[in-house]
Amino acid sequence: MIFFVATIALAIIVVVATKGSFERLGNLRFRLLWLLFLGLAVQIALEVVEFPKDRIEDVGFAILLCSYVAILGFCFANRSVRGMTIVAIGVALNVLVIALNQGMPTKDDVRERNGREVRVPIEQTVKHRPEEDDDLLGFLGDVITAPGFPNQQFSIGDIVMGLGIVDLCFEGSRVPRRRGAERAVGPAQQS
Repeated sequence: MIFFVATIALAIIVVVATKGSFERLGNLRFRLLWLLFLGLAVQIALEVVEFPKDRIEDVGFAILLCSYVAILGFCFANRSVRGMTIVAIGVALNVLVIALNQGMPTKDDVRERNGREVRVPIEQTVKHRPEEDDDLLGFLGDVITAPGFPNQQFSIGDIVMGLGIVDLCFEGSRVPRRRGAERAVGPAQQS
């Protein structure tokens, strides 16, 4: 969660620092926005609602993958929006590692007990599960931790999505470029 808050803060800073227009950014039009909201709502529900442990690896997993199909469908429908392809690549990286391992391999939490750091395995949910040595493409899992935030793991896919969101905000806050509109005037054309 902290990672995505930081991503939004960075996107705002980039728009302000580059003198972009929040009005232009607000005027971006997305197609099939309901797919994004549906996919995100399902994922939030899977995190909040207590899912039966014996159904996590079949029903829960199928619902999770369907939510990603909706999110990727939204990204595909809006691929012409600058930055959306990068977001889609980040989502696809997360889907890949989740699909291969029936959940996102996640690094253990770190707790402090009696002045010592102790690793505490995360609890398996529909989306996350403890990382294991035999995970397929485990390096794509939630195994990166930001300094100072020991229990906030994120993945390479999250980083790529974050970069895509920042790029989308940067590009969306600019006046659209026209191809071929700005041609260099050569010496023979200056008379």
